[in-house]
Order: sequence, then structure tokens, then C-alpha cells
Amino acid sequence: MTIWAITSTVSGNGDVGADPNRLVVVRDVLKNTSSTTVAHEQFAVVRTAKFTEVLRGIEFATGTETGRSY
Repeated sequence: MTIWAITSTVSGNGDVGADPNRLVVVRDVLKNTSSTTVAHEQFAVVRTAKFTEVLRGIEFATGTETGRSY
């Protein structure tokens, strides 16, 4: 299963929303039940918001082609 998400923009400098958020993806192998292996899964950054831009949400339907393999 591929899980897509938008990251939070909580800023360490006190200005909530000042840090750019990201579109990320992780590939989860459902048959994998080993906590040791699962602990090594990592999100890949697909896109980072540009200056004055905010990424709000994503929507993909089954079979949507993204042009990349994750």
C-alpha cells in the first residue's frame, strides 16, 4: 500500500505556518509484520512548498499515474 500525506507546518521559531510543508509518500508492505523491518520504513519527500505557497491536501483515485515509482 502507498500512503501519501501532507506534513504539518508547526514552526520552531514561533511563527506557526512559517516553515514550508511537504508532500510525502511511504510504501507500506501489509504482509510485513516484523516490527524491526517496519521501523526502517521511511517517508520520501515528493514536493516541498515554495515561498508563499502552502500544500493543503492530496487526492488520488485508484489507478492514478504519478509518473514515479515509490
